[in-house]
Amino acid sequence: MVSLLSLHSGYLTGRQLDVWRMLRDGISQSEIARRLGITRQAVGQLAHSIPAKVTTALTDAAALNRVEPTLIDSNRGVLVGWSNEFRTETVITLNPKVGLRMWYKHDLGHCRICPDAKKCKSLLLENAREFGVPLARDEKDLDPSELSGIVFSRLLGTSKKSGSS
Repeated sequence: MVSLLSLHSGYLTGRQLDVWRMLRDGISQSEIARRLGITRQAVGQLAHSIPAKVTTALTDAAALNRVEPTLIDSNRGVLVGWSNEFRTETVITLNPKVGLRMWYKHDLGHCRICPDAKKCKSLLLENAREFGVPLARDEKDLDPSELSGIVFSRLLGTSKKSGSS
């Protein structure tokens, strides 16, 4: 069987994605080994290779989209930067469930006319769950550009807003 390693999956194999997902959920390497039926040492080797591959995927996505990185967190799968093409702040996320996504800050209100607003909102809510970002019930009802500002400012521990596109 051929394993397709793509930018979308962060160049991670299926097994590495499984390990990364469990590590992000706070599961110990010993428990991951038990669940996957492999040794703890094998889990350790897989875990050791993940950050470099995530960093490569994030920086490749940034380069392809002419985004100048200002912050990379390979453990969480987040790159923050500046889009030269759109002249705006950009967040690139990679998570095991939704893959690689680009988020561009833009003016509020554009989401009301965007045909992808529902999908965008769904991806933002999934990212919030995956990254462990708590959201109040009323925040989940916000338009995607407002919601993304909350999700990314909490994820990054900042007070600035980063809208979505």
